[in-house]
Amino acid sequence: MRTHVPHRTLLAAATAVLALTLTACGGDGAASGAADGAGAKASTGAPVDGAGAAKAPAAEAAAGSSAAPAGGEAPRAQGSARKTGGGPADNTPDYAHRHPCAMKQLSVTVRTDGTRRIIEVANTGASACGLDLLPAVDLGTADDTDRSGNLHPLVPGGLGGPDHALLAGTKAYAVLDLAPGGGAGADVDEMHVLVSPSHMPNAETRAFGLGSGVQVSGPRLGLYRDTVAEAVASMRQADTTQQ
Repeated sequence: MRTHVPHRTLLAAATAVLALTLTACGGDGAASGAADGAGAKASTGAPVDGAGAAKAPAAEAAAGSSAAPAGGEAPRAQGSARKTGGGPADNTPDYAHRHPCAMKQLSVTVRTDGTRRIIEVANTGASACGLDLLPAVDLGTADDTDRSGNLHPLVPGGLGGPDHALLAGTKAYAVLDLAPGGGAGADVDEMHVLVSPSHMPNAETRAFGLGSGVQVSGPRLGLYRDTVAEAVASMRQADTTQQ
């Protein structure tokens, strides 16, 4: 027996099949477009996953916060030190010119070199100080307490300028020649030295024995110098009696 299918039923079925086919084609195109978009993102270097996109800026922020303190000043490198100059401010010539020496920070010795007496003044203190340009010296005998008749050496004339700067731990030298011409003269046995006469009282005068039979003739005294050789050269320029 033959079954008769109405034309309307066949048309509806055909329409349903055509619609299904078009839907399948549209789905493939959407999937392809999504894949192409993912590939474009990967080619720009941006993170592919959202978690990775958040991690990189967070790490950079953490590194930046440790590089500078909250006050905004860059941290100082470890081991660095702020320089304050070549030495302490109270051990410079400028400081010495403004601070005269006191005997409590000095030591004074006298040594013999033929007819010469080398006066050595050492700064044993912790800061620089200023000495007069030369010491005050007179020559006499130990039993003469008056000292008004003592001999005074010749010194370089035309003196002027700042004090002699004596830095901490250094020495100054002044040379006295008792008989630069080698002739016979007065018998003396004691030398009196006031190392900085305009800054110190006479009570700070020190006495040094010369020994017996010492002849003094035309004694000469030079300025304070940093070396004995320079002090000898200054002594040879002496031409004015010290007062």
